[in-house]
Amino acid sequence: MSATVSLGDTMRVAEGVVLYVNEDEWDYHMTLDQDVRPNTVRSALDAIRAMGLEPLDEDEGEPFFLDDGRIRMELARRVFDSEEAA
Repeated sequence: MSATVSLGDTMRVAEGVVLYVNEDEWDYHMTLDQDVRPNTVRSALDAIRAMGLEPLDEDEGEPFFLDDGRIRMELARRVFDSEEAA
Protein backbone atom coordinates (compact mmCIF):
# COMPACT_ATOMS: atom_id res chain seq x y z
CA MET A 1 0.00 0.00 0.00
CA SER A 2 1.30 3.43 -0.90
CA ALA A 3 2.31 5.75 1.93
CA THR A 4 0.96 8.73 0.00
CA VAL A 5 -2.50 9.52 -1.26
CA SER A 6 -2.94 12.08 -4.02
CA LEU A 7 -5.37 14.96 -4.25
CA GLY A 8 -8.96 13.84 -4.59
CA ASP A 9 -8.08 10.18 -4.20
CA THR A 10 -10.26 7.53 -2.71
CA MET A 11 -8.89 4.15 -1.81
CA ARG A 12 -10.08 1.06 0.00
CA VAL A 13 -7.78 0.66 3.00
CA ALA A 14 -9.51 -2.47 4.31
CA GLU A 15 -12.61 -4.50 3.49
CA GLY A 16 -15.54 -2.14 4.06
CA VAL A 17 -13.35 0.93 4.74
CA VAL A 18 -12.74 3.69 2.18
CA LEU A 19 -10.35 6.63 2.62
CA TYR A 20 -11.03 9.99 0.94
CA VAL A 21 -8.38 12.72 0.61
CA ASN A 22 -8.79 16.22 -0.82
CA GLU A 23 -5.65 18.21 0.00
CA ASP A 24 -7.00 21.46 -1.50
CA GLU A 25 -9.98 21.45 0.89
CA TRP A 26 -8.08 19.87 3.82
CA ASP A 27 -10.77 17.19 3.74
CA TYR A 28 -9.66 13.79 4.99
CA HIS A 29 -12.15 11.18 6.11
CA MET A 30 -12.90 7.51 5.92
CA THR A 31 -16.21 5.76 5.67
CA LEU A 32 -16.86 2.42 7.29
CA ASP A 33 -19.58 -0.01 6.28
CA GLN A 34 -22.03 -0.60 9.12
CA ASP A 35 -21.01 -4.27 9.47
CA VAL A 36 -17.24 -3.74 9.50
CA ARG A 37 -15.49 -5.79 12.18
CA PRO A 38 -13.42 -4.17 14.98
CA ASN A 39 -10.18 -5.84 13.88
CA THR A 40 -10.74 -4.43 10.39
CA VAL A 41 -11.16 -0.94 11.85
CA ARG A 42 -7.88 -1.36 13.74
CA SER A 43 -6.12 -2.42 10.54
CA ALA A 44 -7.59 0.55 8.66
CA LEU A 45 -6.46 2.95 11.40
CA ASP A 46 -2.94 1.51 11.25
CA ALA A 47 -2.95 1.99 7.47
CA ILE A 48 -4.10 5.61 7.60
CA ARG A 49 -1.55 6.41 10.32
CA ALA A 50 1.17 5.00 8.05
CA MET A 51 -0.04 7.52 5.42
CA GLY A 52 0.39 10.42 7.84
CA LEU A 53 -3.28 10.76 8.85
CA GLU A 54 -5.07 10.20 12.15
CA PRO A 55 -8.62 10.45 13.52
CA LEU A 56 -9.64 13.79 15.02
CA ASP A 57 -9.56 14.05 18.82
CA GLU A 58 -12.92 13.64 20.58
CA ASP A 59 -13.18 17.39 21.19
CA GLU A 60 -12.58 18.11 17.48
CA GLY A 61 -15.21 15.77 16.10
CA GLU A 62 -16.65 12.33 16.62
CA PRO A 63 -17.58 9.72 14.01
CA PHE A 64 -21.17 10.00 12.82
CA PHE A 65 -23.69 7.92 10.89
CA LEU A 66 -24.47 8.75 7.28
CA ASP A 67 -28.00 8.39 5.91
CA ASP A 68 -27.11 5.03 4.33
CA GLY A 69 -25.93 3.56 7.65
CA ARG A 70 -22.20 3.87 7.02
CA ILE A 71 -20.01 5.63 9.57
CA ARG A 72 -17.90 8.65 8.64
CA MET A 73 -14.75 9.36 10.61
CA GLU A 74 -13.03 12.70 10.05
CA LEU A 75 -9.22 12.65 9.84
CA ALA A 76 -6.37 15.15 9.97
CA ARG A 77 -2.73 15.18 8.95
CA ARG A 78 -0.54 13.85 11.76
CA VAL A 79 1.65 16.36 13.56
CA PHE A 80 4.95 14.81 14.56
CA ASP A 81 6.72 16.08 17.64
CA SER A 82 10.52 16.18 17.91
CA GLU A 83 10.67 12.85 19.77
CA GLU A 84 8.77 11.02 17.03
CA ALA A 85 10.96 12.54 14.31
CA ALA A 86 14.17 11.32 15.96
